[in-house]
Amino acid sequence: MKRSFLPLFAASAVAVGLTGCSATTSAPERPAVASVADCSPEGVTLTTAYADWSSAAMAVAKTNLEAKYPGLEIQDGALAVATYDELTQAIVGDIAVGKRPDVIMSGLGQLRFWVDTYQPSPIDPQALAETYRTEFLAPGTVDGTSYLAPAQISAPVLLVNQSMLDEAQAGSASDIKTYDDWLAAATAVSNHTKSPSVTVATTGLADWYAQSFVQGAGAKLVDENGMPAFAGADGSSALKIWSELANAEVDSGITDDAQGMAAFGAQESAFFMYTTSAISAVQEAVGGRFEWVPIPVPTLDGETHAQPAGGNGWLVLSQDSCQAAYSNELVGELLSTEAVLAASGTEWSYIPVDESAKEQLLASDAATPQMKYAWDYTGDLTEWGGFAGSNITKVNDVFRTMAQKLQAGKSAQDAIDDAAAAVESLVKE
Repeated sequence: MKRSFLPLFAASAVAVGLTGCSATTSAPERPAVASVADCSPEGVTLTTAYADWSSAAMAVAKTNLEAKYPGLEIQDGALAVATYDELTQAIVGDIAVGKRPDVIMSGLGQLRFWVDTYQPSPIDPQALAETYRTEFLAPGTVDGTSYLAPAQISAPVLLVNQSMLDEAQAGSASDIKTYDDWLAAATAVSNHTKSPSVTVATTGLADWYAQSFVQGAGAKLVDENGMPAFAGADGSSALKIWSELANAEVDSGITDDAQGMAAFGAQESAFFMYTTSAISAVQEAVGGRFEWVPIPVPTLDGETHAQPAGGNGWLVLSQDSCQAAYSNELVGELLSTEAVLAASGTEWSYIPVDESAKEQLLASDAATPQMKYAWDYTGDLTEWGGFAGSNITKVNDVFRTMAQKLQAGKSAQDAIDDAAAAVESLVKE
């Protein structure tokens, strides 16, 4: 089945025009969340806003919750968008004209934007199914409070064409742990093919990849005061991998993730940094034409550290206490086993946020070794991004510029220091 890859790697930025508009609008105070036992569902209508690729999950949740609470109505709010940028644009636009939804989908990288600008209600863990994997609440938490419940979740990954490594006598992908291992294998492949062998795109997910490199060195992207921390010794050493790949003449120069995926499928790149959520799409595109494997993104010292969580989740924007209570119940239904299977299922490779769904997927005929990597992912995950305020678009543009300078082999430390200074200025605005 052919499908668009855009939802899998959509950027986390908020459109500039709407960001500026929303930042000048005073957000209402966050309402207290009532207990559903103290509320009547009769006449209560919940409005929703979400990307239409989660329509199957919403259909399950709507049916189940309306049956549980007769009189409650859930309005469908599916939006035909391709990226999290477009999703946020649409929701912010509706809010600006007085149409604030009760429950919304958000890219995980936009969590701070919603918390800082629109005062969502906390997620009620009691409303979640017993089978929901609560460790995934961490990437949706700000200052100790869960505001977003992750639904479709992913992690950075390095996809490796083992067939190309074999032809170049470059060893096994499973032995690639450090940057030195990666550079050595990539150099061997490039020497064999007489062409670049690595793609780490620098546009759509540059901030996410940068965070992966930084955290892979045990460093932080953001410090405890919300300021950039990636220009320190460890963070800088980690980010320089982009320059090292370029200077070793093994970087493909590809800036776009979709083009990077095409190059990997055509065996023009042997190494492609991407997202676990796209493993299913890669598997479909490659078929049995060559042997490939997903491996953890190599790190500076080969040690394993927490990675930034990609994907999306659900937030409660209700302004009435009972609306907020039923909205939390809706989030719980959206994250039930049935809904998680509907949202992800065997056609996708999101990390299952429901334990029962995970077990069913791993027991299915679709559980190839590549799909198992995603479905059985056990690494620690953190918040994606974390810079406060409404300038997330401009912050992510800074990371794109930095990544492009590094990919072009410019002075690495200058590019990193310039990026840190620019981000700090934007956060302080």
